Amino acid sequence: MSETACGRPHHCAPPDISAYEPVDAAPTDCDEDLHDLWLKDARVLDVELDRPELLDVRIEDCDISAVSMTGFIARRLHLRDSRVRGVTLIKGQCDDGLFEGCTTSDLSFRFSRLRRVVFRDCDLSAADFYNATFDHVTIDRCDLQRARFDAAIVNCLAITNSTLTAISGVSGLRGAQLDASDLPNLAQSLASDAGILIRDA
Repeated sequence: MSETACGRPHHCAPPDISAYEPVDAAPTDCDEDLHDLWLKDARVLDVELDRPELLDVRIEDCDISAVSMTGFIARRLHLRDSRVRGVTLIKGQCDDGLFEGCTTSDLSFRFSRLRRVVFRDCDLSAADFYNATFDHVTIDRCDLQRARFDAAIVNCLAITNSTLTAISGVSGLRGAQLDASDLPNLAQSLASDAGILIRDA
């Protein structure tokens, strides 16, 4: 995107990875922190972490399920072409994040701050952004059907070419920049948020 509400494009810094090739399993001695990791074709299942730090992490073609991170800090985190199911990232901060070509279910960023984050070509249907803060964030070509934005805080958020049907908490998008072509999908949610009842003709 070349123009946003803040007047500049949203870019995220890439991970600084020292490895020349990816690995297919996360280290077992990470002590709840992941640094300088390139993960590909791996399965990450049933993980619960408290106040973890993810720094310079690239995840590609992975299956991530039943992961909970509370009070997380993520910097330069890139996920591509991965399946993300039942992942809860709450009360944390993600700086310089890229989520591209991912399919998700039960994804939550509740009470988290997203700064310089790009979601592109992702299925984010029913994602939970309750009380999330969007700071220089772009959501491009994503499915946001039934996503939740209640009590969200928008400093700068651009949503383009995305499906916005039946979202919850549309008032939480106050200040966001949307494409005119996306507005018809928002009609029902806007009416519901304003207490307007829509009846069939």
